[in-house]
Amino acid sequence: MGSKSKAKKAVIVVISIIVAAGICGGTFFALNGRSENVSAESAYREYTASKGSITVGISESGTASVNRSYISFPVSAEVEEVYVKVGSVVKSGDKIAKLSTDDIDEVKTQYESQLFSAKLELDAAITESKTKLAQAENTYRSNLLESGSAEETYQLSVTKIQNDISSAEKNLADLKEQLAEYEALAGSYPSDYKVYSEYDEKYDTYNETYESYSDIYDGYKDVYKQYEKTLKEYEKELSDIKDEYNEYLESVQDDISELTKLQNNIEQAKTALDEAYKALERAKNSSVSSSSDDSSSGSGSSSQSSNNSLSSAQEKYNEALENYDEAVSAYGSPEKSRYLTIEMRKEKYENKVTAAENKITEYKEMMEDYSEMMEEYADMMSDHSKEMNKYKAELDEYNSDYTKLYGNMDEEDIAKKISSLKSEIKNAEYELERVTLNSEDSELSALQIRDSSILGASTAEETYNQTVAQINKGISDKQDSYNKLEKEYNTLLENLGDGIYIYADCDGSVASVNMSEGGTIGANQSVASIMDSSEVYVSVSVSEDDISSVSVGQAASVTLSSYEGIAIDGEIDTIAVEPSRSSGSVSYAVSVKIYPSENITIYEGMTCEVTFLQKQVSNVVYVNAQAVEYKGNGISAVLVYDENGSVAEKEVITGFSDGRYVEIISGLSAGDTVLAESAVRMS
Repeated sequence: MGSKSKAKKAVIVVISIIVAAGICGGTFFALNGRSENVSAESAYREYTASKGSITVGISESGTASVNRSYISFPVSAEVEEVYVKVGSVVKSGDKIAKLSTDDIDEVKTQYESQLFSAKLELDAAITESKTKLAQAENTYRSNLLESGSAEETYQLSVTKIQNDISSAEKNLADLKEQLAEYEALAGSYPSDYKVYSEYDEKYDTYNETYESYSDIYDGYKDVYKQYEKTLKEYEKELSDIKDEYNEYLESVQDDISELTKLQNNIEQAKTALDEAYKALERAKNSSVSSSSDDSSSGSGSSSQSSNNSLSSAQEKYNEALENYDEAVSAYGSPEKSRYLTIEMRKEKYENKVTAAENKITEYKEMMEDYSEMMEEYADMMSDHSKEMNKYKAELDEYNSDYTKLYGNMDEEDIAKKISSLKSEIKNAEYELERVTLNSEDSELSALQIRDSSILGASTAEETYNQTVAQINKGISDKQDSYNKLEKEYNTLLENLGDGIYIYADCDGSVASVNMSEGGTIGANQSVASIMDSSEVYVSVSVSEDDISSVSVGQAASVTLSSYEGIAIDGEIDTIAVEPSRSSGSVSYAVSVKIYPSENITIYEGMTCEVTFLQKQVSNVVYVNAQAVEYKGNGISAVLVYDENGSVAEKEVITGFSDGRYVEIISGLSAGDTVLAESAVRMS
């Protein structure tokens, strides 16, 4: 069931109870002559102040389940007699069955082991009780201390209420101040943003120009680097050509020397031949001249000398011609071909070298041109950068002032902030109004808490005594368990001649019997089961809307359909972590352990109504809420009969309320009659 439907159900229940209370607990009458101050037409209902508990909690329907105790025996044995059947009511310690004595030694050993374990548990409980007693005493002292500081806590609460109002007023004033600031910003923003935009656009122009220069410079630089790379390739190429040329020259050095020698021989032989030819021509001319002279003189001596010279010259010429022919013959076609090949190869290499050197010279000249252009653009970039940095400083200064004033907001952001502040101001005005209106209720609540703390101190000793009693009971239960086991063991030893008995380990009703007379039971086999009336649980489903309001250990009150009007105390034992889903709703299984009295027998499956106690005040005076009028500042009033029988107003101090009844801390006693004016008018 959802929270809304539950709320409706709760309203209906409250209205029904109020009507019933009016019918059963109050007397409806018309006031006639009781007071001269009250109109004869006023109708009143009487209510009686009672003493008891006021409880607020969540109610759910559930089903009871009784813990089942399974009875077993530690050894195998033959059953001689069975004393119970299904439905038998037994008490703890009652005989369930009688066994034979064949395995008595094993039985004695098992009992001794159980006695040892029970003694350990008893000792542990005694040790734990010391810690619990110390905690209970600390809680008791804490309650006394809280009572002592109740007035101070109340004054702090009043101060907090005043501070809340002051904080709400300050928050409203701060928001209005912020609104005025932002509205001023909205007025100055257009002109300031225009100046800022002009600065920004101018800087963008500077930046674009600089980037343009930078792009051109980078382009030149890239080309220069490419040329530089190509130049290195050409220089390497020139070096490779020269190396190859030198290698070739080294490889044909012997051939060159040989061919050069043959060429030199021809040149020398040609020179010698030319000189011999010239000498022969001179000798011939000299011989002709000598013959003429001899003829005219008739002497032959001059002619003979000339002939000898001619003959000698002819011989030298012939010798020179022979030497020349030999030199020419030695430098024949193979040698000429070799020489021509070498010269062509040399020329080819020299042409390559020249071409490479020309390329290198050309690239160096182009690189010089690009270097000059790079320097030119570098100077332009430097000059532009200085100018841009100067302007950037101006822009940064303006931007700093602009950012301090507007931050990252634009016109739309400022408009949104103004709208948001107006909305916040409305909320702040509402909050101021709320805390102002609630201050009286808050102060009343603080007063009630103070009075409740003072009252709580009066019950602290009782709570402490109850806790001590519970701790002692826990030890007593452990002692009883040990004594019971010891008694069983001693009884076993005393009655060994009669037999061995199986006993009930709890109070309750026998649910099953798994043995028969003459049969044999196995070791630790379940021979019977008992519905343990001391271990009763109620399972309920709590919706996801209410599950956060309950916790393990929380007190609960349980009523059973079979025992109308009887409330049984209980507490939450477990809360399921995994949810149950049905028709779109989510709920959680909650198990409540209850403590029924001896005169109530609870059977498996009985239907119950569980109320999880969220707050409860006990042993207090209370009246119907319709009879109380709240005056404020912690003061309330009720109508009562004065000593003359007239209706008079009486001040009371109120405390806790569940919506139907109101705790009266002071001003009334149990049994007092109070009045509530009815909307019904009697003529």
